[in-house]
Amino acid sequence: MKKILLGLLEPDGNLLVDSERILLTALTRKKAQELGRIPLAVEMDQAHKLVLVTGDQYRKTLYQAEILEEVSPLSGALIKALLKKGIISQKDLLQNIPQKKEPAVSERLCGLVIGHKKSSPGAVNERAHITEFDFNDALSVMIEKRVISAKIQRIYRRTYIELPDDINSLGPDFVVSLHCNAFNKKASGTEVLFYHRSQRGRQMAEILLEKLTSCLHLPNRGIKPKTSEDRGGYLLRYTKAPAVISEPFFIDNDEDLETARANLDGLASAYASAIDEIAVTI
Repeated sequence: MKKILLGLLEPDGNLLVDSERILLTALTRKKAQELGRIPLAVEMDQAHKLVLVTGDQYRKTLYQAEILEEVSPLSGALIKALLKKGIISQKDLLQNIPQKKEPAVSERLCGLVIGHKKSSPGAVNERAHITEFDFNDALSVMIEKRVISAKIQRIYRRTYIELPDDINSLGPDFVVSLHCNAFNKKASGTEVLFYHRSQRGRQMAEILLEKLTSCLHLPNRGIKPKTSEDRGGYLLRYTKAPAVISEPFFIDNDEDLETARANLDGLASAYASAIDEIAVTI
């Protein structure tokens, strides 16, 4: 059962509980071991507020952390007293917190493709031992939880040749493929690829690029039209639905990677925001 903590939410993603600092992260323990314990993103209006948070606690870290609600100091003191005296339990508290109503989901389907695969993981950061596949595999789960205006179908590659047919068999309305760039360990920035003859693909690329650059603040490398012979062009050409390939940062560049890791929660939200906008406008 998940644990509930009551404490002051700090801007750096820690929760102050009775003078003890607990790190909050949206990642599971397994993914945190792979990617590092990336703090939960805190909105400016949430900082320094008393909040109830739920998650899987291990030592001084709360994994899969989710902020349930903000409480007043008086309510917080009452909850602490009731828990201490055993009048209410953690389970009772969780059951009595009003559940957030999920917005209605449209019938539009986004195919969210995780670039590469476990046995062929793509680009890698040698210092951090993080591969393109592992980074985007964890990120895709975070994105799916945040999208509200479309259905998400995560898609894993069997072979590159079979990928367009596998995607087409699912009948998505649009496709977003998650990748990371790599070149010479110095190149930096964000770009989005689209098929050069697809107007809807271009519109999708523009929306996604704006969301990603606003989050990461890395150099804007623009949207890149691709033919079927170009890198990534085979996927963009042969999916029936409009598709884009995202390259938000260079994973072999240590500074780019650290920027992405420090903003992982925000990056997931940026993707989700783009998918939501695409679902209702394209």
